[in-house]
Amino acid sequence: MKGGLAACVAAANAIRIAGVQLNGRLSIHAVVDEEAGGFGAMDAVAKGHLAKGYIVAEPTWGNVLPAAGGLEWVRVTIHGRTAHAGWRFNEVWPQHDTPGRLTPGVNAIELATRFLVALREFESARCRAKSHPLLPPGLNTINPGVIHGGAGLGADGLPMLRTNPAIIPDTAVIDLDFKFLPNETQADVRREFEEFVYNFAQMDPWTREHLPTVKWELAGLYFPPMNTPVDHPLVKSVVARKTEQGRAPEIRGFEAVADSAHYAGANIDGVIFGPDGDGLHGDDEYVDVESLIETAKVIAATTIDWCGVR
Repeated sequence: MKGGLAACVAAANAIRIAGVQLNGRLSIHAVVDEEAGGFGAMDAVAKGHLAKGYIVAEPTWGNVLPAAGGLEWVRVTIHGRTAHAGWRFNEVWPQHDTPGRLTPGVNAIELATRFLVALREFESARCRAKSHPLLPPGLNTINPGVIHGGAGLGADGLPMLRTNPAIIPDTAVIDLDFKFLPNETQADVRREFEEFVYNFAQMDPWTREHLPTVKWELAGLYFPPMNTPVDHPLVKSVVARKTEQGRAPEIRGFEAVADSAHYAGANIDGVIFGPDGDGLHGDDEYVDVESLIETAKVIAATTIDWCGVR
């Protein structure tokens, strides 16, 4: 990303040195926290730092990416009933319902295992039913990334006691990384998922009366989808200017999420385009210098195409 930012700065500087007077405004946003949720870009958008188009200089190896899926972090909390593990027999083995019988516990972790099996089927059905022409099949996954089980629900939304297996747990919390496609909407995705959770709960007498709860935008994270048309003037300009450098780029979708999402969420069309490199997130991460120069040339030429000249 530092390489992409450097290319943007170099492009703007080249335009100024060449004495080109743009018939429009050019801004460079160097924002923080993209890896943590894009809070820098979110803040820029909230403060009205917008435009009619944008280029996000993620490393794309010279390809042009006008589409990216959306991402939600969502928490599902499954509620059981706590009891002593020594009385588990009273829960799992048929007992005479006599006066004075202990109230059976309901193991929330076991309910969570059933939920995860059902979730896998829901995920598979979504992947089979929905697609996007610029993205590989099955990209709209729902990853169970974190699970907490235990007794008592704390103010932080997590079980208060998580270290004692002698207690039948009454709380299971599952945090999901929920990806959806560029041609899906947040409202539809949330509605479909909440319907799935509700329908799952109807299959068991306990969960029918004690519905799992769903919390969206966990940790404040939500990346809107980006779905710029491939024939958009900005996309066509980047493709043409990159082709002039000696190689026609592929037009494809971005398989992750980026700051582009937050500008797309503000109804701005844009594209992801950037240099070559490797070792992403590693201690040997690097950017190719020749591709950096080429990227700067493409961004400069596209800027002139988009803004026009006085």
